[in-house]
Amino acid sequence: MPNQNLLRSQSKEPSIAYFISLGFVLAIFGGIVWISSSQLKSALRKSAIQRYVDIWTPVTQFHIEQGRNDELFGGLDFEDFIVFSLIEAQEIEGSLGLQVFGAQGEFLNGIPISIDERNLYLSEIDQMRSGEAWGVFYPRGIWNQESAPELELNIPINDRDGEEIVALARHHLEGQAILDEFKEIDREVANQAGWAFIGGASLVFTVFLWLGWRLRRARNAIAERANRLAQANAELALVAKTSAVGAVASHLIHGLKNPLAGVSEHLSTAGTSRAGDEDWEYARQAANRMQSMINEVVDVLRNEELDHLDTLSGVEIKTYLNNKYLSLIKGKQIDLGIRAIGDLVMSARDANIAKLIVSNLLDNAIDAVSPGGEIEVRIEAADGQAVFSVIDTGPGFSITARENLFAAIQSAKTSGAGIGLAISHQLARHLGAVLELVRTSSSGSEVRLSMPLPQSFR
Repeated sequence: MPNQNLLRSQSKEPSIAYFISLGFVLAIFGGIVWISSSQLKSALRKSAIQRYVDIWTPVTQFHIEQGRNDELFGGLDFEDFIVFSLIEAQEIEGSLGLQVFGAQGEFLNGIPISIDERNLYLSEIDQMRSGEAWGVFYPRGIWNQESAPELELNIPINDRDGEEIVALARHHLEGQAILDEFKEIDREVANQAGWAFIGGASLVFTVFLWLGWRLRRARNAIAERANRLAQANAELALVAKTSAVGAVASHLIHGLKNPLAGVSEHLSTAGTSRAGDEDWEYARQAANRMQSMINEVVDVLRNEELDHLDTLSGVEIKTYLNNKYLSLIKGKQIDLGIRAIGDLVMSARDANIAKLIVSNLLDNAIDAVSPGGEIEVRIEAADGQAVFSVIDTGPGFSITARENLFAAIQSAKTSGAGIGLAISHQLARHLGAVLELVRTSSSGSEVRLSMPLPQSFR
């Protein structure tokens, strides 16, 4: 039991690691969702800006072609020609201004008059020479209205043959519309990311619950098997010890039987001349008890060799226990009742081992019950089993005794070895029987031996 309690306490420890792992996985999943949603928002914003670029590029090229074909612009300088060609485009709603840059990135002209006249940066020159139009969004504007959002569209202009880039037209547009579009994009992406996280987290949580349940089952199975293995090892150790001691005990019983019989006979015959001597009477009773115990063991050893058709009935077992214990409890003021219920018949071999077990249970009960207490033994056949119940009104088993009920421990009795119940449990296992503590409290205990009967005895 201590090992089992230790395993149970250890089995609770992984729960902390389990929840930490779950939180760690959810954090990683949330980070992946956040990064993915951020990348999606960035891609959608670029796509929205590119849509404006794609709209204004043909508009710009159309006005340039119109200016080239207009005789009024024939005498203008190149930069003036570009500006005047694109002035009409400035009438489009939302247009803030126009800058025109030469092939080397130098500022050529622009409208309105207050427009910034700085040249292009080197990175912008390289981008212009790639021939691809691009756009840039400024949340707070760059030169017209510092607090208003602004969209900047950069469109390279080719010569008439379309082989060489000769200028760059930079349109400045109001950015509120695209800012609203960005907000809508952000809101939709956030909603989608939220639902994705909730769905994914629910799936992860469900999978973790399932895995945790499987893990707990496996851990409990391992703990149970380990506990059973520990019990089996303890039982095997006890069997090995009792087997080794059994050979010695058989030799001792063989050597003691005849001398003890002689001592008992001498005490019985000589006792008539020493009537009233309490020490002599006590010695005679002790010798008789030892003689009875040796006869019990001899019966068991003998019946191991006999056929199972040699039988004992429940009444015969009752008579045996009466003869053994009614004289033993004289003077102890204990009420002992032994009842045989029904027609129980069992093999002599099994019955003799059962007598040893019940005798040990009765010895324990007699030691536990105070003067004026009661002990009841029930012998009955029920549901194809021989059932022996020992019920007493003693103080019950302590918590420590219950936890180590069938383990070989130091006895609390000064004359006990602490292995009585352990040996009884092994004997029960040898018969395929079950020895169990049915109930125990401060008002008494009940210990039951349930032994399956062969079909021929049912």
